[in-house]
Amino acid sequence: MFSIPLTKNIQLEGDRTIWITVFLLSLLSILVVYSTAGWTFLFNHLIKLSLGIICMYIVHKWKFKYFSKIGLLSFWLSIILLLVVLTFGITINGASRWLSLAGQRFQPSDIAKLAILLFMARQLSKNRQFTHTFKDLIWYVVSPLILICILILPNNFSTSALVFFNGLMLLYLAKISIKHIMSIIILALFSAFLMYGIAKHTSLMQEIMPRSSTWVSRIDSYFLSGDKEKLDKDYQVTQALVAIKNGGLTGLGPGKSVQRNILPFSSSDFIFAIMVEEYGLILGGLAPLLLYLILLFRGLRIAMRTESLFGQLVVSGLMFSLVLQAFINILVSVDILPVTGQTLPLISMGGTSILFTCISIGIILSISRDSTDRNYENI
Repeated sequence: MFSIPLTKNIQLEGDRTIWITVFLLSLLSILVVYSTAGWTFLFNHLIKLSLGIICMYIVHKWKFKYFSKIGLLSFWLSIILLLVVLTFGITINGASRWLSLAGQRFQPSDIAKLAILLFMARQLSKNRQFTHTFKDLIWYVVSPLILICILILPNNFSTSALVFFNGLMLLYLAKISIKHIMSIIILALFSAFLMYGIAKHTSLMQEIMPRSSTWVSRIDSYFLSGDKEKLDKDYQVTQALVAIKNGGLTGLGPGKSVQRNILPFSSSDFIFAIMVEEYGLILGGLAPLLLYLILLFRGLRIAMRTESLFGQLVVSGLMFSLVLQAFINILVSVDILPVTGQTLPLISMGGTSILFTCISIGIILSISRDSTDRNYENI
């Protein structure tokens, strides 16, 4: 265990490398958000980032065994919030993803992404005897995952797919039968192709899921069009590639981005392109990649040292989810994946995404601090 005394009463405990990496990513976030959005948005970003780090500190002090019950409660809370947002959510750019509380907007899907991983880890560890048959696995573990994905899906396909993939990875880490996992994947792919076909050839899906036409157009433009036609259709990706080309190996310099006022969502979804433009491929591109890989490595190391199965699954699932989202964001910026709208964790300007990313890391730090506790089943 490691601790850094900040004052007489404040100490940072847990994995030292994770703390340092989080602070480095946060510092990079401050620099790039200031460059892309200016002082006004930077001040707002600093408040949210500071709040996230405070939450991370508070959560990392908790005994990790309590996250079992927290996962259960947050799972049911996220279902309620997702149902509310479908009915009364704030619609922006054709998507109803936000709720407003005390004048602040937040996305219930950010809560759900964390809640479902905690809940699945609880189910896989406490109901281990019921996960050997496909029927019981579906009932105890997979059906809650599918429910969350269905509730997110109408307004956020990429997040729904990301949550589902994270859930599959958790099943694999829990050593669920590969045969069962493959059966789930086949059923999911069949459902996805069926929805795509209905959305492409009929108006039925448009009535149920208003953004289904956007999904179809993005899939068609990316996978079914030629390179030139694809770039012509996706303005964001084109401008992101221009920014990356402008940056080269060494970059144009801090605050000297040309594309920041041209590229839409340059401080959030496409912030990676601006980092490369200003700081170059090495410092702005490869360095953040290395930091995310360090987080993944440290998370896996904590999981291997944790005696509790619940703790192992939570650390592995949460860290994999964070790093996967980061790589998806980067792959979109370099035109390997179609546009998804996923932010770059700990770097992109955002609200609830920063908060719940920090809470997730706080949980991981809590487990790294208390990794030999096997008694969570008693709570």
